[in-house]
Formats: sequence, C-alpha cells, structure tokens
Amino acid sequence: MTVKQFFKSNAFKSLAVLILIVLVAGALLAIFNDLLYVSDEERLSRSLAKIYGTEVTAEELELTEEERTYAYGSVNAVYFVEDDGNYLFQTTGTGGYGSGGTVTLWTIVACTGTAEAGDLTLTGIEKVVYDSNNGQTFISNLNDDFYAAFAQQDELVAGGGYFTAVTNGTDDLNNIVAGASKSSNAACNAVNTALACFRTVFMGGAA
Repeated sequence: MTVKQFFKSNAFKSLAVLILIVLVAGALLAIFNDLLYVSDEERLSRSLAKIYGTEVTAEELELTEEERTYAYGSVNAVYFVEDDGNYLFQTTGTGGYGSGGTVTLWTIVACTGTAEAGDLTLTGIEKVVYDSNNGQTFISNLNDDFYAAFAQQDELVAGGGYFTAVTNGTDDLNNIVAGASKSSNAACNAVNTALACFRTVFMGGAA
C-alpha cells in the first residue's frame, strides 16, 4: 500500500476521527477544569458562609501533630474568626458505630479576651454544624435539635466539663437518639476534641 492509498484508507480515516475526538475532549476538559475549579480559599469561604450564615474573615492557626490528637478524636483545622473573636474547629470524633466509626463536626468555641493578653476565657459553644461521617448508618437521626443542644450548655462548658452521650449522666446531652447512640457518642467526642484543644493549646491548661 502506498502512502497515498493509506491516507485514503478507512483505517486512516478512523484514526483521524479518534485523534480529533481526543483533542476535542482534552480541550473541553481543560476548559471545564478552569470553569469549575474551586481553590482552597474559596472552599473555606463557602464553608464559613454555611456555618455563620454570612461571609466572615478567618485565619487558620497552625498546630503540631501532638496538638491535633486527643483521647476524644483529632483536630483537622482551627481558625480564629476575626469578626467575633471566637475560634472555629473542624474536628473528628471517634467512638462511633462500627470499626473506625467517626463523626466530623464544625464547632464554634465562644470566648472573651485574648491569648496575647493572657485573659482568654472559654464561655461556651456558639454553634455546632455537621460536616461528615464514616460508617454511621443512622447519622440522619441526629437532627438540628441534637446539635443545637451543645450551644445550650454554657455553664457546663465554662466550668471545664465535657459532653457524654449517656442518658442521665452528669455531663450528658439528655437526648440520646434511638438507633444512633454510637453516632451520638462520636458527635460528643468531636465537640470534646474542640474543647480539649482550646483549653490546652490556647488557654494553656490541661485537657
């Protein structure tokens, strides 16, 4: 087969069509990647807007590996929110349903004073927002009232207490959800992780 015959053959035509498809698909992919790309800053801004209901300015604070790890769970990120002077934690609580079951929450820790002035004081929890979970089949049973209950325990939090998901316990939420007790426990531990980190790292106390 001559070169001229090859260019006129069905094999060449099929190859040309495939090459064209690859080029067009690559170009479209590049265009959509640019159009749909979300930077880390934009992703954080969207998360903050969802939690606060409006745009706020926050600075991420650096933690060592030791400062991220607690008996209750781990700290994924912590931010100082300039708008209200509070601290926003994203934490993952352990002790959920199944092997390695966890619940990840956003917790706004309310405070007065500053660490620089040495008068930083924990006053309570402003808000708790669900983020994600691992293996928690009945996580949907934890409704808005469950998360709102954390912000109704300022005396407990200010007094150094932690949350437990045990009915009638001293520091419990008193609202264990049927079929989701393990998820309740992991959620409590996510909030407890935020409290432990704030007390040890930023207030200089003991968890």
